[in-house]
Amino acid sequence: MAHNNSLGLILLVEDHAPLLRSMAFLLEVAGFDVVTAGDGEEAMSLLRQQTPDVVISDVNMPNVDGYELLRRIRTTSQWRKLPFIFASARYEMEDLMYGLELGANDYVPKPFDIYDVLDAIERTVPGLINDRRHRLAG
Repeated sequence: MAHNNSLGLILLVEDHAPLLRSMAFLLEVAGFDVVTAGDGEEAMSLLRQQTPDVVISDVNMPNVDGYELLRRIRTTSQWRKLPFIFASARYEMEDLMYGLELGANDYVPKPFDIYDVLDAIERTVPGLINDRRHRLAG
């Protein structure tokens, strides 16, 4: 669960450690709580402990890749509607279409900046950022 002063909880899944650390830091600065995983297997383990507001995942990862992670999430009843965003260098049209067919809510191409990711979060979970910001300010 997110803390009271948080915009929400994000599960960030990325096998490239420097990118994982920098993305997590930027999302925390933006106001989110972030838990991180290095691949889909670790992400599934974290999901069993707590359900985030949004999952942001790379596609190409060892062990369990992003596509398989999304497949597993969409076939588990409690997570079937869990907001899911791919953030990946695999951004050919067939990659984008395949990810969306599997049930991704959005797809952000690498390289990206934090605003691309925040825009995708707002598109995927309308109001998550702005509504909570207003409540926190009030």
